[in-house]
Amino acid sequence: MSPSPGSPHRKLSFRLCYLFERARPDDLDVFEAVNVRLGPDRILIPDLAVVDAGPGIDPDAVVWEARHVRLVVGINTAIDRANRQSTADQVKPALYAAAGIGHLLRIDLTAAGPDATGYALRDGRWVETARARPGEELVLDAPVPLTTNLAALLAARRLPG
Repeated sequence: MSPSPGSPHRKLSFRLCYLFERARPDDLDVFEAVNVRLGPDRILIPDLAVVDAGPGIDPDAVVWEARHVRLVVGINTAIDRANRQSTADQVKPALYAAAGIGHLLRIDLTAAGPDATGYALRDGRWVETARARPGEELVLDAPVPLTTNLAALLAARRLPG
């Protein structure tokens, strides 16, 4: 079992969850660290997931089937980046793509600040749709429209609004 994420990781995850929650349409929901089933023997736990909501969706689900997941968010720390030659950082995006999850947001927590890249799944491959270097605004169009400065969000003493 891996150790729990550090404070900056947790703070950014919580605050992004809050922003996605405020911006999401009624037919979607947002969760931190939920079980996402990618196949019969494979469950991953992204930092955030935007999932279907409404009729026919179990609001008390413990495991979300990939077909109901619209976006996964992964927040990487310096330790994660140091291990990029190993498995998880390279494998997870491929597994999400193979499961048909439509959007991926990857955030690296660097010394300069959060560095983010958004992707959409097109013809089974990830295509970059958004980019925000440390201090720049991140603009996402789908599945939840969201514009935020991740560095400012992380540095703020309180959540906006």
